[in-house]
Amino acid sequence: QWVKEVFANRGAEAIQLMGAEATEGNLRRVIAGRELVHLACHGMSDDALGNLFGALALAPSREAGNPQDDGLLTLAEIYELDLDACELAILSACVTNYGPQNQGEGTWSLARGFLVAGARRVVASNWVVDDEAGASLISYFCSAIAQARERGEEPDYAQCLQDAKRWVRKQEKWSSPFYWATFSLVGRG
Repeated sequence: QWVKEVFANRGAEAIQLMGAEATEGNLRRVIAGRELVHLACHGMSDDALGNLFGALALAPSREAGNPQDDGLLTLAEIYELDLDACELAILSACVTNYGPQNQGEGTWSLARGFLVAGARRVVASNWVVDDEAGASLISYFCSAIAQARERGEEPDYAQCLQDAKRWVRKQEKWSSPFYWATFSLVGRG
């Protein structure tokens, strides 16, 4: 909600899928052509079989038995998304930059799937995300991006993320690295 408001308040078109509307099918319908994609949901990683069972948990479709809309957007399904226009994908979910290591290939993470699908950069988590701290960090991060765009500047995504982490770290209840260090920027800076 906060991320949508940050961009909408600065004149950017924002589409929000919440609750039962946040299905894989609806996501596939609206994701193509988007410069920024933000998914705030549950994330799962699986160390076996190249993270084959790693997924983002969305709402299941009312249409029972459709594996393409079962509520689990798997790594294989992420590879098939149309993200050619995506400058930034933000995965506000647990363990989205975590997965099995393959020598010469790197990490088989959900973030990697977004890069393969065409996203130029991804903000993803290396471990479990605290909901309140994560939402605050991503909101601060997106505010900085929106402000840069409003000024007609290309955002320095790495600097925006670093500034957001510093802000969260200054909050006494979130000073531990557990709260602010989980998110990483992968892809182009």
